[in-house]
Amino acid sequence: MTTGLDVATLRNGAVLVPALLAGALWVAAPGERVGAALATLWNMVWLIALNAVAVAAGWWSFATDGLMWSGVPLDVMLGWALLWGAVPVLLMRWVNPVVTVAVLVAADIVAMGGLAPLVWLRSGWWVGELLGVLLCLLPAVLLGWATAAGRMLWVRAGLQVVLFGALLLFVIPAATFALTGISWLQVWHRVGGPGDWVLLQIAAVLVLIALRAVAEFARHGGTPFPWDPPQALVTSGPYAYLANPMQVCAVLLLVTVAAVVGAPGLALAAAVAAVFSAGIAGWHERDQLVARFGAPWREYRRAVHDWVPRLRPYAHRAPARLYVAVTCDPCSQVAGWLRRRDPVALTLKPAEDHPQDLRRVRYESDSVVLHGTRAVGAALEHISLGWALVGWVMRAPAIGWFVQLLADAVGAGPRSVSR
Repeated sequence: MTTGLDVATLRNGAVLVPALLAGALWVAAPGERVGAALATLWNMVWLIALNAVAVAAGWWSFATDGLMWSGVPLDVMLGWALLWGAVPVLLMRWVNPVVTVAVLVAADIVAMGGLAPLVWLRSGWWVGELLGVLLCLLPAVLLGWATAAGRMLWVRAGLQVVLFGALLLFVIPAATFALTGISWLQVWHRVGGPGDWVLLQIAAVLVLIALRAVAEFARHGGTPFPWDPPQALVTSGPYAYLANPMQVCAVLLLVTVAAVVGAPGLALAAAVAAVFSAGIAGWHERDQLVARFGAPWREYRRAVHDWVPRLRPYAHRAPARLYVAVTCDPCSQVAGWLRRRDPVALTLKPAEDHPQDLRRVRYESDSVVLHGTRAVGAALEHISLGWALVGWVMRAPAIGWFVQLLADAVGAGPRSVSR
C-alpha cells in the first residue's frame, strides 16, 4: 500500500511535517528544549549511520538524489530525527514518553511500507527497523527525558560521551572524507606501521583524559553539554591543570587521527574546531561562568589557562585527604614518597585515626571516595601533570581493576591496622 504521492512531495513532507510539529511544541514547552535538542542530535547522528548500513546491507533504499551521503538523504534524516527526538521529549509534560515511543514505533512500522517511491523496502528491512528503535529512538528519548527532568546524571553524561564521541570520530571525519573524495576503505588501508600504533596509544591517553574530565563534571552535578553544566566550579582532575581539557583533547584527537590516516582535511577540521573553541564557545563560556561563580572563577582563570597546561596543579583546587597506615611498612613508604613531592591540596593522615576500620589506602575529597590503587592514582593528581597522567591511567575502567589485581599479587592487598 502506497500513498500515490511522488518522490518530491514525500520528501518534502518527511521534513516539513516533523519540523512544523517540533516547532509548535518547542514554543509550548520551553523547559524541555535542552533535552529535545540533545535527543534530536543523537538521532541525527545515529540515523544517518544506521541508514547508510541499511542501504549497504540491502534492507531498504532511497529513490532520490540531491543532499545525500552514502545513499542516504540528509534532509529526510533531519525530519526523522526531529520526529524521534524533539517530539517525544517536548511532549513529555503532557504525554508519558513510553506512550509516545510506542505510538512512534507503531506508526513507523506502518509508514515505512507506504513511503514508496521515496523508500523501497527490501528483504530483512525489519532488522534495520529493530536496530533503529534500539540504537536511535530509545537512547535518544532516554537522554532527552533525563536531561529535561534532571534525572540519572551518570546515564545522561555517559550518553553524551557516546554522542559527542560519534560526532568527533564519525561525523567530522565522514564529512571531511566526503569533501575530499576519500573513502573509509582507503582510510583503513592507510593505517599500519609502528608510528601509527604509537599515535593510536597517544589517542587512547587523550580519550582517558577527556573521560576523566567528564567524570569530574558528573561528580559535581553536571555534564559536558553547555546547557547542562555542573552546579559547582570544577577545579579537580584535569581542570587543576587546564581550563578546557575536553576541547583540547578533541582537537588533539583530530590531529592524531589525521596523522594516522594521512588526511590533511582532518587537520584543517581540527584547526577550525580550535578557533571555534577559543572564539565563540570561549566567549559564551566565560560570560556564563562569570555570572555563575564570579570571583572564584576569575581567580581560577588567572592561574589556569585554556591551551597551555600547568605543570603543577592549581593551588586552590578542591582539597582532599589520603589515609595511609603508618604501622604498615609499604604503606608508610608510599606516604613518604608522596610527602617528599609536596602534593598540592592533599593532606596525608594515618589510617589508624580514621573513624572506620580501613583495610586499604583511602582517598577522600568533596566529590569522591576511592580505595587501594585508585586512591593512590587520585593522590598523584596533586603532584604534577606527569604524575597526574599516570594516576588517570591507573583509575581508568578495566585498567584500574588490573592495576589493583597486580598490586594485590605482589603483596599490597588489604590488611588490618591497629587503631
